[in-house]
Amino acid sequence: MKTILAILLLYSSAFAQRHIRTSEDLGGANKIRAEIDLGAVNLHLTAVSDPQKAFELNYAYQNDQKVPKLMYEVGGSDGVFKLSNEKDHSSFPFLEFDKVKDSVDLGLSSEVPISLRMAFGVCDAMVDLGGMEISDANFSTGVCSFDLNFSKPNKIECDNLSVKTGISSVTVENLSNARAKSIEFNGGLGSIKIDFGGKLVTDCDVRVKTGLGSVDIAIPSDINTTITTPESFLTSVNVAGFYSQGGGVYRSTEKKGPQLRIHIESAMGGVNIRSY
Repeated sequence: MKTILAILLLYSSAFAQRHIRTSEDLGGANKIRAEIDLGAVNLHLTAVSDPQKAFELNYAYQNDQKVPKLMYEVGGSDGVFKLSNEKDHSSFPFLEFDKVKDSVDLGLSSEVPISLRMAFGVCDAMVDLGGMEISDANFSTGVCSFDLNFSKPNKIECDNLSVKTGISSVTVENLSNARAKSIEFNGGLGSIKIDFGGKLVTDCDVRVKTGLGSVDIAIPSDINTTITTPESFLTSVNVAGFYSQGGGVYRSTEKKGPQLRIHIESAMGGVNIRSY
């Protein structure tokens, strides 16, 4: 009995979770470059609750895994935030579904401009950038369920927003609130759902490119929109609420205000677009 108990205690200790809970003030930074590179992870990212903080982090990982790497430093007026867990991004990430994922709850400053780079291997990620100052953002995923939201308007204009996925389910809400000049989605296999809710305040060029999968786009009826869709027998296209100009081009009835220009390329799959 003692031997069995000892084995159970060792097993429990080996797979127990460790936690990192930390935060740091801005430290004089008037902008931040944030680089986040994580393998298998469950992640929630939003704005910090304390305006004086550069970041707030609650990180849980298994006892048998390497300690995550975290860095924040300020040089002059430029802040650099880096977070990684040193897990390999497998060439066959679908084989890692059964791995125990780290759990990350991260808040970033909403008071200074942030240039954001995020890369994931296998993930369930919920990212809400609402109310922050996002100057540009780049997301790269392997096998992932990825939800991106701008629940509140971006405080500044975003030069570029890019999402590149492998085998993923991507859902984007309130994308007009991103205030982005240029947006690009590049998907391999999976689904992409985009809702341009919010308020469009600047002209925006959007390119959506997929290999095999579905694209669903919802656009408010008061946005001045032009859509170019793929003309291929391998892709089914359904457009509701816009009138056709021929050649796979569709226009909204609204002709005033900032222009939303969407270009879609799909090798094989379905494209569904609706106005609401």
